[in-house]
Amino acid sequence: MRIFLKYTLFVSMLVWGSLQTASGQGTEPSTGSETSPSTASQGTKILITTGSNHLVAMMDDNPTARDFVSMLPLTVTLRDFSPAEKVSDGLSKRLSKYGAPASGMGMTGDIAYYSPWGNLAFYRGQGPDAAGVIKIAKIISGIEILNQSGTVRATITLSEKSDE
Repeated sequence: MRIFLKYTLFVSMLVWGSLQTASGQGTEPSTGSETSPSTASQGTKILITTGSNHLVAMMDDNPTARDFVSMLPLTVTLRDFSPAEKVSDGLSKRLSKYGAPASGMGMTGDIAYYSPWGNLAFYRGQGPDAAGVIKIAKIISGIEILNQSGTVRATITLSEKSDE
């Protein structure tokens, strides 16, 4: 009798798990960042302000980008890292890496989350293929601001204008 009950319980758990997976529930692992909005971020524009200069970027639609949008508005310090990129200081929380590729190569105009350091990379040229690079946005105007050498303070907000 005990063996029958254990077997029944085991089969019930298997059936329940497969029903959860089939319905799409329980398939995304917890990232410790449960505040990520469920709405798509693709098509969402962000405004990056440095002094009187502005960059506009279009967000990608992935869990990392959505998690980043949930943190806005945000002010970061950008510094030169290489001829190809400026990087931010660390973000106040780690972003979701769910579904992200193991590595990526930043292209001119990309904004990426670098998961090993928990910061952002703004590409003014092509970067190397590196583990943990997750693209979250593409700069659509104002990229020349990234060519300014040295550190710069940047405030990132959701763009209020859809035609910027």
